[in-house]
Amino acid sequence: MRVVVTPPGRTVLLTGAAGGLGRVLAARFTDGGDRVVAVDRDAAALADLASQVDVVPVVADVSSRDDVERAVAEAGRVDVMVNNAAVVDRLGAAHEVDPDEWDLLVAVNLTAPYLFCHAVLPAMIKRGAGTIVNVASITGLRGGRAGAAYTASKHGLVGLTINIAATTGHLGIRSNAVCPGSIDTGMQALGEVFDSGRETLARDRRKPPPVAPGLIADVVTFLASDAAAGINGVALPADSGTLAF
Repeated sequence: MRVVVTPPGRTVLLTGAAGGLGRVLAARFTDGGDRVVAVDRDAAALADLASQVDVVPVVADVSSRDDVERAVAEAGRVDVMVNNAAVVDRLGAAHEVDPDEWDLLVAVNLTAPYLFCHAVLPAMIKRGAGTIVNVASITGLRGGRAGAAYTASKHGLVGLTINIAATTGHLGIRSNAVCPGSIDTGMQALGEVFDSGRETLARDRRKPPPVAPGLIADVVTFLASDAAAGINGVALPADSGTLAF
């Protein structure tokens, strides 16, 4: 059996680093010997992360072009881009979603990953190597698990992921998405903890419970590793079987 070991010393640019999943990812990558540039808009939470994990903290709004460019410049060389920052909606259907809510969801969940990929890809292509892992959702693979804004933004992120693989794979770039189901974190929904949606999704007791962040981090770090060198353009569910229902 061939064992693939990913060399340490990569630079990982990680968004949403101060959240539940982001903190686990930051620790996983640094434990593996990588330099992690941790991006988050919450300065206090990011400072707390930096006090516990050896990261380069960058306070930034991922939906701001200027902030994205500043974060990428701070990182310097980027070997692995992990787009993890996200917000969720209030489960509103298309005719119920406020346009401002729609704009925010699309800006953070779709435009921000595009901006980061747009910024890091030229240097990756020039080197002939680079890895992108986007944290999408099983909502991006179906139509009825969340509101219209979140669903559309995650479908868009899956499409962006696959398109990058199709257009840059021959240039040495790998682009994949992880599609979790419910994750047991405190993801913020427009500034409020998203509890009502969690209760809605938990009504059918046959469905699997929320997945621990560590299990999602396992999938992300695998896709970012050399062990996944043959995987490109995949939107991989990590949902404990939720899609089966």
